[in-house]
Amino acid sequence: MRIARVAVGAAALHARADGDAAEVDAWVPIEDPYAALAEGRRPADTGEPIPAGEARLLPPAAPTVLVGIAQNRGASDRPLPVQAWLKSPRSVVAHGEPVRVRRDAGRLVVEAEIAVVVGRDTGDPTAPLLHAANAHEFVLGVTAVDDISYPDRAALDERNFESKGGDGSTPLGPWIDTGASLDELPLALELDGERVRDSSASAMPVPVRESLAYVARWVRLGPGDVVMAGAPLSNHEARPGQTATVVVGGMRLETPLR
Repeated sequence: MRIARVAVGAAALHARADGDAAEVDAWVPIEDPYAALAEGRRPADTGEPIPAGEARLLPPAAPTVLVGIAQNRGASDRPLPVQAWLKSPRSVVAHGEPVRVRRDAGRLVVEAEIAVVVGRDTGDPTAPLLHAANAHEFVLGVTAVDDISYPDRAALDERNFESKGGDGSTPLGPWIDTGASLDELPLALELDGERVRDSSASAMPVPVRESLAYVARWVRLGPGDVVMAGAPLSNHEARPGQTATVVVGGMRLETPLR
């Protein structure tokens, strides 16, 4: 199922794609998908289909906790163990929303990543309910994320506050794929339609489910929270005026850089 958050007038709704076609022609309003997941069932429809042209896509999740995974790029590039860091949820923007690039922060890098949308409470971090083997049971689905970065700031900003935390630095979407694999998902990056990176979940030294288990041991996660699984050699320099596209499975997240 492809689940989105859409704005129709002043209302924000959860909705599923109507049908299986690659292009979404209509969105069907549904109940809270997190409540349905907690009860082990598919979310029920709550209204008639809305033509796609009458609905504006919002970020598919509104996380309270947004976690990035570092040091998950490839064995030769990973002198340190996998690490997690917190990113401001206010940095999240929707598919297609232009992002204003800072001109005072040095080089601009776009990073294609798989974003895992947590579906259920992971429990007390000292005795978490989520483990690598059962991680999929706590996941609503996956979506695409572009971790927009300014790596030149890292010399003075080891904690990524400046280099990764600004407004618009986390494009997310366009929807959540509830059937996507955590283990074998293709991942790619395009700039102005040209494929510049090809990777996959299986290219990560630390598998996605192990990263989720690591985070759950230190931070309690809940419905709608997001864990970005890292950039397994899936980043590239960009410049203002380009459009970055993150491809995760069948999803395409487009971000115009302004």
